[in-house]
Amino acid sequence: MKIHFTLNNKLLNLAIGLLISGFAIGTTGCKEDTIIKAGITPASDNIFSNAIGDTLTIIAKTIEDDSIATGFTPTTTNIIHGAGVTNDAFFGRTNWGIYMQVIPTASNLTLPATPDSAVLILPYAGFSWGDTINKNATLEYSVYRVTENLSRDTLYYSKDKKSIDYANPVSDPVIVNLYSLKYDSIKVAGSKRKQHLRIKLKGSFLNELVTAAKNANNNGDFLNSIKGLYIAARDTNNNTCKVIPYFFLSGSGDYSRASVALYYNENGNTNPDNISTSFLNFTTADCAHFNYISRKYDGYPAYPFVKRTTTQTSDSIILLQNEPGAALDIRIPYIKNLPTAIINKAQLVITKVSVAGDPDAETMFEPNRIFPVGVDATGKAYAILDLANASDNTAAFDFVDGVRQSVTINGVTISQWRLNIPREVQKAITNKVDALHLRINGTVTYPGAYRLIAGGKHSKYSIRLNITYTQAN
Repeated sequence: MKIHFTLNNKLLNLAIGLLISGFAIGTTGCKEDTIIKAGITPASDNIFSNAIGDTLTIIAKTIEDDSIATGFTPTTTNIIHGAGVTNDAFFGRTNWGIYMQVIPTASNLTLPATPDSAVLILPYAGFSWGDTINKNATLEYSVYRVTENLSRDTLYYSKDKKSIDYANPVSDPVIVNLYSLKYDSIKVAGSKRKQHLRIKLKGSFLNELVTAAKNANNNGDFLNSIKGLYIAARDTNNNTCKVIPYFFLSGSGDYSRASVALYYNENGNTNPDNISTSFLNFTTADCAHFNYISRKYDGYPAYPFVKRTTTQTSDSIILLQNEPGAALDIRIPYIKNLPTAIINKAQLVITKVSVAGDPDAETMFEPNRIFPVGVDATGKAYAILDLANASDNTAAFDFVDGVRQSVTINGVTISQWRLNIPREVQKAITNKVDALHLRINGTVTYPGAYRLIAGGKHSKYSIRLNITYTQAN
C-alpha cells in the first residue's frame, strides 16, 4: 500500500524535520535513560510493573515519500541544497539540481568598466554524502536559463519542475573534482576564499546580466528579464559517482552566499590580483529557490520494496532515505488489546542489517538521526503526542531520541536507533485505536542524503516495540 500525503502532511514533516536538524548536527550522545526505567515503580504490594517485548505484532514495510518542500526559507539557519548525481548499487540513482535567482544588491548596477567575465559562485556547505574519500570522483556541472517565472512567495517541492532552456546553456560545462572541492581554498582577486564551486558563464549571458541590471528600476524588473538559473550535474564516468556535495545559498557576505561575480579591470590594469568585482546575489528576502531531486529505483534491489511490488504483509527488510524517497511504514495492529495502564516506557527499536548485493553499504552511510510522525485512519500525518509541543520545546526531541548509537549483540557491533514514544502509545491504548500507525523519516537538513536498510520482520534484527507499564492489581 502506498500512502498519499497531502500538502499539510509534507509541511508537517518539514516543520518537524527542520526543528530536529537545527540541533542534530554535532549530536554525539543519545537520551535512552530519559524515559522512566522499567525498575522504577511505586513501592506498593498492589501495583505491578509488566514488560512487553517481542510478543507485539508489528507490520513493517517501505513506502515512498516522493516529495519534500525544498523551497522553504528558514529564519535561523542557512539554506542548503545539493547539486550532483549519485549511483547506489542497492538504492539506485539520484539527481539533484538547484533552481535559484540572483539580483543586483544595489537599486541599479553601476560599473566603472565593462566586466571581463562572470562566474557563478556556490559556497560549499561543509558536507558531502557518500564516498567522501575518493580523490578521483568528478562531476560535470552546467548552468541553464530558467524561462518560467519563479516566485519568492511560492513554496516549491523537490519534484517541481520549471521550464529550462537546455538547448542553450549559459555556461560551458566544467569538470569538478569533488574531493578537492571540500578542501581547497581558492585565490580570487588576490585573496584566498572559502571552498566554493565556480562555473564561468558565457560572454553573451554576461552581457544580458549587465544590460538587465542597468535597465532595471527594481528587483522585479530584473527578474522579469533574468527569471532564474538552474544548476545541474552530469556523471561523465560511466555512472560511477557515489558522492554528492551540498552548497549554501544564503550567507552573510561575498563568497559565503550564492551569487554571480562580475570581474573587470580598471584603467588598463592587467594584474589578476587587483581585479575588481561586483556581485549579483541570492537574497532570502527577494529570491526564489528550490532543490529538484529525482530518484530512479527501477533495475535496482530497492525497487520492489519502495514501489510495493512485493505482496508480503511485512517485509524482512525496510528502507529509509532522507526525503524524498524511502520511508519506514510501521503498524502495530493490536495495541488496543493492551491493558489500560500507565505506560512507563515505550521504545521502538530499529536495527541496521547487512544484505547481499549491497557493496555500497559502508560508503553510502546511514542517517545520524531519524524521527517519527503518526498516520491517522485517512492517511494524514500528524505530530505524535511525544512531539506535540516540540515547536517550543527542543527537550521533546531529546526525549524521543532517534539518534544512531552503536550496540553490541552477540559479539557483533551494529547501528541502532531507539524512538521513545510512551505518550503516543498511551493515547492509542486509551482511545482503543485499531492500529498505531507510524511513519519514520530522516531529517531535512540535507535533502536526499543518507540511506538505511533496517530489519523489518527479520530473522535476527526485527523491529520491535518494548513496553513497560504499571498497573494496579
